[in-house]
Amino acid sequence: MRYIQYTHHRAFLAAALIITWLLQGCNGCNRPKAPAPSQDTAAAVPAPPTAKDTLRNWAEQRLIQWKGWVDSSMAGTFGPDSLERIAVDTVADVDTTSMEVARFEQFRQFFVYSPDSTRVIDMVSYGNFLHKGPRGTVVLESGEPDTEVAIVDVQTKKRERILFTGPSTVIKQVVWINNHTVLIAGGNYDENDQLQPAIWKYDTQSKLLENWESDLP
Repeated sequence: MRYIQYTHHRAFLAAALIITWLLQGCNGCNRPKAPAPSQDTAAAVPAPPTAKDTLRNWAEQRLIQWKGWVDSSMAGTFGPDSLERIAVDTVADVDTTSMEVARFEQFRQFFVYSPDSTRVIDMVSYGNFLHKGPRGTVVLESGEPDTEVAIVDVQTKKRERILFTGPSTVIKQVVWINNHTVLIAGGNYDENDQLQPAIWKYDTQSKLLENWESDLP
């Protein structure tokens, strides 16, 4: 009887040691893991500027139509490095309207969509007209001498004016460089009818409008 009790005691001790060893080996297995940073937190950290975030790269890789127009107008004497940032303004009091659905659909093909397709840049609907051209194509006909650039929410049709220029300024091309940053490229004609290239950069989050211009002789 004593032998049986001793054997049972040894078996109990052995089992207890095995359980202790397993618990130590799994130390922290059931502890809650630290939550991974959410996408919102990650998105709040601005990405550092890269070599692609330059006027030269914008002009050569994103604003090809504008660059060709400037080179042709200035006989190839223009270089993006000649542009200087002359102003940074906050578009605090954005002129907001509601765009009619019918008018949005009418000019839709001329809008420039953001990468996520939630917003468009509208540089054509203000003061311009549409008519049928050769072979039934829709042609945009200039009306007002002034130009307005606006951003329209595709879902709500909320329209926000971000730039308004007079007849001496031509807006040639607009592009998105991400879902909240817009480039507006054109130029101003001086009193001698000489073109002075210009670029505007607008951030829909900060509401900052930066302006680069060239004052070449």
